[in-house]
Amino acid sequence: MDVYQEEDGLQRSVPADSVFRTVPRDHTTFLIWRVAESSAELLPRSHYGTFYDGEAYLIYSCSLPGQLAGPDVIRREIKENGSGEFAERHIHAWASESGAGGGGGASGAGGPGSHALRRAMQLAAHLGAPVVIHRETAASESPRLLSYFREGMRILCSGSINGGARLYRVRGRRPVVLQLESVSYSHLTSDGVFVLDTAAVVVLWLGRAAHLIEKMFGAKVAYRLARGTDKGMITRRILIAHDGYEQTLCPGDHGLLDALLQLRARPARAAAAAPDPPRPARLYRATQPLRTSPVAASHRPAARLEEFKRAPLYREDLSDDGVYVVDGGSRGVWAWAGPRCGRGAAAGALAAARGLARAKRRSAPVALVAVGREPLEFAALFHAWSWADARRDVRQRAARSATTRLDANSLASNAWLAAEAQLPDDGSGSLRAWRVRRADEVGASGAGTLAEISRPQQAVFYDRDCYLTLYTYHAPTGDQTILYYWMGGSSPNDLRNLGAKEAKDLYIKLGRLPVQAWVYQGKEPAHFLQIYKGRMITYIGSATDYDPTGNRVVAPSRALIRVSGQYAREGRGVEVAGAGVGAGRGACYVLRESARVWVWCAASATGDEREVAKNLAAAEHTLVMQGKEKPEFWNVLGERRKLLVPSPLKEVERPLPPRLFYVAAQTAGQYTFEEIISFSQLDLAPELCAVLDAHGALFVWLGAHCGPRLRDDARQVAEQYLQHDPAARDPETPILVLGQGREPPNFTGFFPQWKNSMWKGHKSFSAIVSALEGKAIVRGRAAPQNGNSECFDQHEKYCLSLLRGPKEHLPPDVDPLTKELYLTHDDFVSTFNMPYSEFRSLPLWKQKELKKSVGLF
Repeated sequence: MDVYQEEDGLQRSVPADSVFRTVPRDHTTFLIWRVAESSAELLPRSHYGTFYDGEAYLIYSCSLPGQLAGPDVIRREIKENGSGEFAERHIHAWASESGAGGGGGASGAGGPGSHALRRAMQLAAHLGAPVVIHRETAASESPRLLSYFREGMRILCSGSINGGARLYRVRGRRPVVLQLESVSYSHLTSDGVFVLDTAAVVVLWLGRAAHLIEKMFGAKVAYRLARGTDKGMITRRILIAHDGYEQTLCPGDHGLLDALLQLRARPARAAAAAPDPPRPARLYRATQPLRTSPVAASHRPAARLEEFKRAPLYREDLSDDGVYVVDGGSRGVWAWAGPRCGRGAAAGALAAARGLARAKRRSAPVALVAVGREPLEFAALFHAWSWADARRDVRQRAARSATTRLDANSLASNAWLAAEAQLPDDGSGSLRAWRVRRADEVGASGAGTLAEISRPQQAVFYDRDCYLTLYTYHAPTGDQTILYYWMGGSSPNDLRNLGAKEAKDLYIKLGRLPVQAWVYQGKEPAHFLQIYKGRMITYIGSATDYDPTGNRVVAPSRALIRVSGQYAREGRGVEVAGAGVGAGRGACYVLRESARVWVWCAASATGDEREVAKNLAAAEHTLVMQGKEKPEFWNVLGERRKLLVPSPLKEVERPLPPRLFYVAAQTAGQYTFEEIISFSQLDLAPELCAVLDAHGALFVWLGAHCGPRLRDDARQVAEQYLQHDPAARDPETPILVLGQGREPPNFTGFFPQWKNSMWKGHKSFSAIVSALEGKAIVRGRAAPQNGNSECFDQHEKYCLSLLRGPKEHLPPDVDPLTKELYLTHDDFVSTFNMPYSEFRSLPLWKQKELKKSVGLF
């Protein structure tokens, strides 16, 4: 017997149900039921992935962490006996009362949503093990639910009339095929892919701003519909129509499409809403009695929520006797009930989370997490979350100890080691480095912006400078290069921008082949430190303070350096000075006075930390232990002795497992990010740009056919990802950008069974269309792909009568001086008797006269 909280705030008992008695408690499995108030029907595998609006479904997934989940999961026994092996159990209650086309609304009491949640509680009670319960709504499914169906989900209308036309929208990287309630041109949007299924023809309509991945999957959907249920030869034609180019179709096809969609009745669309500003995650705590200015948890709440804290959040913020709700924005709303809470706290927490989602108008899924089995999506909203995965702990320890003995070839064949240690090689390759000159230096000397460093292995950096490092190493696939751009913590923005321009120019000069890396002082990745053999030291000031010509980068003769790092290859030093400048805590310090060097170690320093400090000194030195200092040491140190602040050994960081996000370009330089859970190399495609979040570093992967905008703005993509992460990420997280075919092992190691030959037989979208044309497919003329057309097609389109109207009635995104850009291609040709490319080539005075003659000036 368990407790369930209804939508009206009342708690009711939930008895175990016989339908779940055969569900295995200790085996991996995947099951789906169609549920109603008094029944639950277990669906056959052939029905998996197809859902009908107006009905409710229950999906249960049990798998091992990092292993395949979904219909293809391999059934095996799980022995949770303290050996470190445990199961990830997820129950998804899916329902939609408003219809697939209308977007799911909240379930009322007694509706399908309530039935699904009640059944979810029954299943959880039967399992008797930690389980995460998700409340899913049609068209707003969680990334985890979508991950189960690699061929996509289909959400169909229950009341469809057999033989009538049907309109579907295809969207997402793990695609959802959503049947719309009516066949109308008003549903078609410029950023979407739509399939119109009629008795005579299957129409694939492609929005001009739609992503290539969605276009490719839309082509597959159209082909499957045309092929019919017998999966033999296609029985209907496929007509491909492009947004705004419908008039280029042959008269018969144009007449058919116009009869179905009324092409001339193009609605005036509202301007796209401005993207939501970055919002940090918010932590709410359930309180009783009611507090001032609370947020109601439901219509008749059993508890009130008040904001407790904003990101950054930590596990310590969650007390064992508290009930919390985390609002992660687009990443979901999560309920968490401490282990010392009452029996009904979990159900009450879920009800409170759903109430908060309604109050905040969140369309993201809502979930109740299990204490001790929190999913990665929830843990990633917190900083320094201790991830429980004994197998990965073993891999990380092995990586930290083994990489000191592995070269590039060994790491390439053991890519998981390279990924865990973030080392593509052992740092023994060739190295070139440049310091970025300031504008005044360039003007005074007449030299170039980059001053090459003659002896880069000396590893001398200054915190007011910026540096470029070009590292080349030999890998089994040939020579590989990494272009690091390092920015000092005190370097001015104008210098950083100048250095970024030089880094981009050098990258282009090198044929866009290197991996690009943006690195900030104090956040250097392990490989950058290994390149400098663990001897990198950052001094206060600029290199010109010690060489006014700026031609050399030399270390000051007198400095106190704080040392950090537990392995020699990852050692780094930073100069500390009086009055708090550069002050910090450290277990070991290096003191330099002309040619003399001392290494001071606190009593708390480990043997490894002492070895790191001695390696960084890189000279004959005197080892000084805390409490055994001689007067000579104190005399040289002087007033800086107060800076020797010993600190305890820091625990080795255990980053969360990596996460993969699909990037989609929006208007005005904005991007959206769709998470891909349980990812593999199959989820990368040449048409994609993807972000791999390794937590300690961010990778941006550029497919060979991804758009030029994504290719040129890769760093901006990463920065927007960090800004929009509700966990309030460090904006100085290292960023690495790499192109398809140039992936280093510290990236490929995050993908099981990576194959360099994966995309050799890949078909582009144009190749897919060409192949379909050989099967009696009719295709309308595609939009021309020159630069003028791209400029023309990127604008929203409106009907001619609206654009001819008064200025005050124009949509807010229309520029009154260039109204012609907001016509479709078809309307432009019929209005000006020429395509836009020809109009654009005319003299400006001629363009103005033509616009006056047609009422668009």
